[in-house]
Amino acid sequence: MRVWILCCAASLSGCGSSGAVDPTDATTSETGDAITDVAEDVMAEVATDALAPLRSCPTSGKGAVAGEVCFLLTPAESGLPASGVNATVDQYALRPTSSARGKLVVFFNGSGGSPLAGTRGSPSASFYATARAAGLHVFAVSYRSDDAIGTLCKGADDCFLPTRRTVMTGVFETGAAAALSGIAVHEGALARLVAGLTTLAARDPSGGWGLFLDASATKPGDKVRWSNVIAAGHSQGGGHAALIGKTFAVDRVVALSSPCDMTTSGPATWLDATKSTYATAPSTSFHGLGAPGDAICSGYSSIWEALGMATSRRHADATICAGSAAHGASLECVENAPAWTKMLE
Repeated sequence: MRVWILCCAASLSGCGSSGAVDPTDATTSETGDAITDVAEDVMAEVATDALAPLRSCPTSGKGAVAGEVCFLLTPAESGLPASGVNATVDQYALRPTSSARGKLVVFFNGSGGSPLAGTRGSPSASFYATARAAGLHVFAVSYRSDDAIGTLCKGADDCFLPTRRTVMTGVFETGAAAALSGIAVHEGALARLVAGLTTLAARDPSGGWGLFLDASATKPGDKVRWSNVIAAGHSQGGGHAALIGKTFAVDRVVALSSPCDMTTSGPATWLDATKSTYATAPSTSFHGLGAPGDAICSGYSSIWEALGMATSRRHADATICAGSAAHGASLECVENAPAWTKMLE
């Protein structure tokens, strides 16, 4: 079976009708107006074989997830070019065995990491396993995460948002870090998310993956049913989850040890809900978990405040387990499973 996927080749705001755009977020144009439409669409033919079995996740050792209905799927295996950065890195896809809630956790790992990160702690009590036990589907995207956004932008306020949009769409946006100038559309996290879900729907037809796709949509961003999505991530990935929540009306955003985009004067403008428009209300639908003494993302607490997150949804008391540093604790310490469950309920 051949599935045609329309990949976005413009600003993230133009990828979906639910995306909100305001002047502070706009990509520069000749008229100075915000770009709200896709500037260029690229059709990518993604071949999938409905009969080919999905690879199962390991149940022991590194990257283990206990139980069944956990699959591994690289972007290349979902039909995208293997030449892309991290295109041959395993993505994790889990579905609940019962009591499915019809919600999908889309997870973004931190810089220098991979989707493997969400399996840390315990095969039966990792972040992914906890989400599945809560009746949620999970898809962890292998995206272009090798470079840290903070290092690329070096505190420049006008760099953070276009750089993150570039990573999401796979199209270089004006103002983004120059290191991403050669990025390809098929490397964009959105293209990989749609390709992955499409492949899962074909190869695991009883798994409910089709619930998160709208095959009739014409705009790339609309191909995902965002109202059924919980955008989540750790560190740099939490910033990407916040961008998804800014652009699309999702069920909620879960930020672990994040967001982290800080300038010398405070949180980046795009993370200030009084200066930037959000399709998902940060005050009611953003949730954060961080540990005290986080030296890598020391500004997460002030960013939560700038976003206007409700105090009841700010958890700056993550347990730091043996062998973990403060920054990683929110994702890799199973002692925080009750907090994960609370944020995902």
